[in-house]
Amino acid sequence: MIFCSHASELAICAAIHLALQPPGKLSPVHEIAAGTGLPAPYLAKIMRQLIRAGLVRAFRGPGGGVELGQPAESITLSSLVKAVEGRAAAEACILGLGACSEASPCPLHSQWVPMRNGVRRMLDETSVAALAAAARERPDFLNRRLHQEPQPSVQTKTPARAKKQKP
Repeated sequence: MIFCSHASELAICAAIHLALQPPGKLSPVHEIAAGTGLPAPYLAKIMRQLIRAGLVRAFRGPGGGVELGQPAESITLSSLVKAVEGRAAAEACILGLGACSEASPCPLHSQWVPMRNGVRRMLDETSVAALAAAARERPDFLNRRLHQEPQPSVQTKTPARAKKQKP
């Protein structure tokens, strides 16, 4: 896990959104998507992973939706990342090499391990409740990254075809 994947970012944003809801409020996935700017179909897939991990509970039928499956204080960012990425992501090589360990290190292994451990510690120590508190203080917290203006893409111009002139 070099950095959180896009799926992990969406899981964290959705969990924060749920933590900001009044107790007992069920949120349909389309409502979470609208409130956070997340893509609904992809968010639904991520929510299924969070439900399987017990981090979110789902209720079907009219008035159904999802809510946090545990108190926001007990849900860590690492639990969200593990639910979406799996446990192996926490041990991933910085260079993306499959076999990277003390026994078979990559060229950056000795520098990466302390940094990876620091990131892991931060994810283990940061709760959804802490980020929800930050979001309450700054209402644009969740939407700031998600609603940034797209960066212009670099396009190469193809030369215009020379028009044939009529004699």
